[in-house]
Amino acid sequence: MSSWVLVADNSQARIYCLDKVKKTLDMVDEIDHQEGRWHRNDFVTSSPGRSVGSSGSGNVHMMGTDNSPKAHESVNFVRMIANSVNHAYKLHQFSTLQICAPPKLLGEILPSISKSIPQGNHINKDLVHEKPEQLLGRLTKLR
Repeated sequence: MSSWVLVADNSQARIYCLDKVKKTLDMVDEIDHQEGRWHRNDFVTSSPGRSVGSSGSGNVHMMGTDNSPKAHESVNFVRMIANSVNHAYKLHQFSTLQICAPPKLLGEILPSISKSIPQGNHINKDLVHEKPEQLLGRLTKLR
């Protein structure tokens, strides 16, 4: 069975099938997450609300939680990636998984991946824009 390589950043993920014998890297799936490209202001539809306080002292600012919409979308994207990978493993589509992602994103993805999936070496770097040949070169150096 083959090994899969997940390459991701906050706006896209690519899953490749790595054939170590033939030394090839073939794309299996691509997940686009448009919201990952948005800026904080793109998520906000209006300014913080105002409400008249019960004490009659005038307007009271109503602020939201400290969780930014961008962070919330990142969590949704990680969940989407993890569900896809976990489901594929249950269907025996691959035997091991390697992940290439920026450190913060890698730290969010790893806990979401099923503990039963054997994992190879991970690369803490944003490599989603690299060509498959360049990525293959980096992965073969890890052995």
